Amino acid sequence: MDWSLKQSEDKNETECHMEIALKLGGALRRFWQMHGHLREGQLFLERALSASEGILVSAQARAKALIAAGTLASIQNDYDRTEAYCRESLILFRELGDQQGIALSLYLLSVVPWMKGDRIAARSMTEEALVQFRKMGDRERIAWSLSTMGLLDTQEGKYASARALYEESLATHRALGDKRGIAATLLRLAQLLFVSLGDQAALRSLLDEGLALFNELGEKEGIANIYSLSAQLALSQGDISTARLQIEKSIMLYRETGHRRFLAESLAILARIVIIQGELAKARVFYEESMAIAREQNHKWLIASCLEGWASMVAEEGQEAWAAQLLGAAESLRQSIDAPIAPAERAEYDNLVAKVQSRLGKKDFTTAWEQGRAMTPEQALTARGHIPAQALNTTVSTPSPLTYPAGLTAREVEVLRLVAGGLTNNEIAHELNLSEKTVAHHLTHIFNKTSSENRAAAVAFAIRNGLA
Repeated sequence: MDWSLKQSEDKNETECHMEIALKLGGALRRFWQMHGHLREGQLFLERALSASEGILVSAQARAKALIAAGTLASIQNDYDRTEAYCRESLILFRELGDQQGIALSLYLLSVVPWMKGDRIAARSMTEEALVQFRKMGDRERIAWSLSTMGLLDTQEGKYASARALYEESLATHRALGDKRGIAATLLRLAQLLFVSLGDQAALRSLLDEGLALFNELGEKEGIANIYSLSAQLALSQGDISTARLQIEKSIMLYRETGHRRFLAESLAILARIVIIQGELAKARVFYEESMAIAREQNHKWLIASCLEGWASMVAEEGQEAWAAQLLGAAESLRQSIDAPIAPAERAEYDNLVAKVQSRLGKKDFTTAWEQGRAMTPEQALTARGHIPAQALNTTVSTPSPLTYPAGLTAREVEVLRLVAGGLTNNEIAHELNLSEKTVAHHLTHIFNKTSSENRAAAVAFAIRNGLA
């Protein structure tokens, strides 16, 4: 690698070296990815791409090196670089008429809007890539695309369709003998079963098989992901010591490989664990680091989760008004990004809310909650039970949705009432100044939360519970 980057006075020799450097970079993509040599790969690719500017090299070699650089950048959550590399690779592959390269560039580009919270754009790009992979009969990448679609469905609470997509992806990876694809899909299927309170015995089996494969492959990110989910499973079962051991192992691997997004998520889980163990000072440190990374990467779901965890921590310290403000701010953020609390977290969350409300009293709780809903996450973190000066002129939002059954949010109740009034999705979108797709997302969450199979069943639920 070092030899390939050496410049020569002989122009032809330099061009030959640069060609080799780019081909090495493209070929080593999966090795660097699987074994966690992200920094090494990133530095080499940056040098190779920069040094080959203005030098006669093949477009194919440069495009593949750009794909490798985009892959590593996405793993390190550097989405600006991911987008820049993959857009250039897309241009080159289109000039070459390389349909596989075009599809792969689109597939990697879908990570950018997904991580920025734009699931609609992410889905559109993934679907476009999937169409291309199907045309080419590229079964491996068809399987990966199906798995990504399953991940998007999971985030939107479409658990049945997500499971079907994962199972199709897994069957294809098994047929191909693709161990990495099998392991990754096993992990995602296990995550789905965990968040949706699915078959817990099957979940454990999936984790064991996935860990064995990731160990065989030496893929550190996958191993760390298994440890993280195993910790969450142990925590949900009350096995605190195992949960802490597993999450600390995941954090060690994430620090080693530079996976900051996953590191932040594991730090938040560790904070929850040490709160249970009474180590509130440590919990604060872990939440602060987690929040810092989440802000840096605009990881809004994690910010909301950290606000809820911070509320749990300050409630333990007897600061219930502040806890209620934090919970209000978290709920407002979740509502803005359409990220409801997963079924696996619902009981713990409801217990926290009930405890804070019981200690404060319903009236004071509602007041503090509404104050929190009007605050930014940063304002809520500094509120300490008072209204920060910069939030005094902010309009207080609608009352707490905790008064609604089945965990429905205020917006979901609005949609449900309009459904009960006989309005179509288009009419509801016009009434609430939303897009039809957003209305459809709200209806999906309503159906999931109320266990309704269709609009009529949801209306019946609304009537039974006095919502319509």
